[in-house]
Amino acid sequence: MGVLDKLWHNRWIIRALIPSVIFNFRHLPFSQAARLPILLRKARLRNCSGKFIFNCPVRFGLVKFGVNNVSLYPDSGITLENRGKIVFNGYLSVGNASAISVGETGVLEFGEKVIATSSLKIACYHSIKLNDNILIGWDCMMIDTDFHKLKYTDQKRYSKGYGSIAVGSNTWVANNCKLYKNSTIPENCVIGADTIIHGPVDCQPYSLITTEISTIVKTVGIYHDKDDDEINIIRN
Repeated sequence: MGVLDKLWHNRWIIRALIPSVIFNFRHLPFSQAARLPILLRKARLRNCSGKFIFNCPVRFGLVKFGVNNVSLYPDSGITLENRGKIVFNGYLSVGNASAISVGETGVLEFGEKVIATSSLKIACYHSIKLNDNILIGWDCMMIDTDFHKLKYTDQKRYSKGYGSIAVGSNTWVANNCKLYKNSTIPENCVIGADTIIHGPVDCQPYSLITTEISTIVKTVGIYHDKDDDEINIIRN
């Protein structure tokens, strides 16, 4: 790609400069903000009172949110909410039509070189960690909370309602995958398209993980009580 082609391909950066400058100096220490490590493209910012933490040397455009990577989705940028902590350990690119929400008790951590092509949805209210060299296809969702809890019919127990998510390094998450609470993926794996994961995956590295059949987890003794539904997340 020639110089002119590179300039044309990255012309969005020019329009992103003003909102990115404001965001960086509002949320980062001056020494980091001056390098403009976070670039925002068509960002719709909700409550961003949380912390943005870099555990690596910063440089211009190290983190890109809302990049228009895939033509199949509207060029709608990104919705970003952070009331907890978002931790960066290196290069990150999150594509257009994406949304990230981090609650007050949430810690969302990205490793070195994490790329999400488009329409990524993350709801982090406890802990989600994506390690190094991870590629995420479009229409993927990661949620570490149920937002509700389930009671047992004996009235003495109820579900915890949240749990950590961790994806090992060098993993490819194909399109339309869903990772829910307690999902743990070993390193060097491929998660096939349309896979739904609800807990730890017991496999060796270099495995292909897919969802082939539906499984009934529990048939009796559990229900949703809409009048007693609040989850109390405990941060260790």
